[in-house]
Amino acid sequence: MRLDPAPAGSTSSGRNILDIAGLGIELAKPLCPDFSAWPDSYQAFLNIRPDSTPADSVFLHGADVERPTDDTFTATFAGGAWQAGQANGRTVFRFNANDLPAYLWAEPNADYSRVTVWPDPVHGRPMPPLLHPVDRVLCMGVLTHRQRIMVHACGWKYQGQALLFPGVSGAGKTTICNQLMASGHGVILSDDRMVLRQTADGLDACGTPWPGDAKQARNESAPLRALCFIEKAAENRLTPIPPAEALKRLFTTASVPWFVPTMRDLALAVVEHLVATIPAYRLDFRPTPAVADCLLPLLTASHK
Repeated sequence: MRLDPAPAGSTSSGRNILDIAGLGIELAKPLCPDFSAWPDSYQAFLNIRPDSTPADSVFLHGADVERPTDDTFTATFAGGAWQAGQANGRTVFRFNANDLPAYLWAEPNADYSRVTVWPDPVHGRPMPPLLHPVDRVLCMGVLTHRQRIMVHACGWKYQGQALLFPGVSGAGKTTICNQLMASGHGVILSDDRMVLRQTADGLDACGTPWPGDAKQARNESAPLRALCFIEKAAENRLTPIPPAEALKRLFTTASVPWFVPTMRDLALAVVEHLVATIPAYRLDFRPTPAVADCLLPLLTASHK
């Protein structure tokens, strides 16, 4: 469901919604200051939904008496700037920067239809508290339970179809993004984080508000036609790769919640469907706009 973003500076009388891959995540008022306070990359993903229209997930501000604390927290998984673990028998997330105290805690219910959030009153960030990486980490659970998965990738949309370029940091996502933009063909959905949405007809590639260096973030989607794993080279060449190799490569870029077995299995089902239904290639590319000419046949062929 696509809704028009609220005008900057408006005050909502409905639900404040963060729209990710067709899912509406309601942000309770204390967690969502005026939309104008959010970074530019979020603006197309923020909108106001009527109170009568339900959200897919609700992020709520928790009561102080229920706030987790460091002295009750035991980490079971560490993700750098965040940790998952237990606090008094509750499954919670802890967010911190470097060795500083936690600036935010979060507790999801079983299917992430409700996520309770506690920004720290002393160490919490003054800007919207749900900014990256908080929203990205918590959205991982919302997406996983709804046949979606986040991928560290650049997404390119051309004439209503999409190609995905997965890659870890430094693989060349920004480089190929810049060359595709310079070619004048199509648009970049995101240059760093994409969401894949399983549908009855296949998979859609969806832009996100979490861009990389190229600052590309569009709230748009298109049917996914191919995976292209990028390698910088002296000339442009596409080489088909088997599903088993594509699966191995995806494991380094797909956001699979390994620390929760039930969520892990849901995410892996989407990944397995992806490699079984979408062709995959190794793209050796020379960093010039001409790389688009090498890729266009992948989209033309899908019409036949």
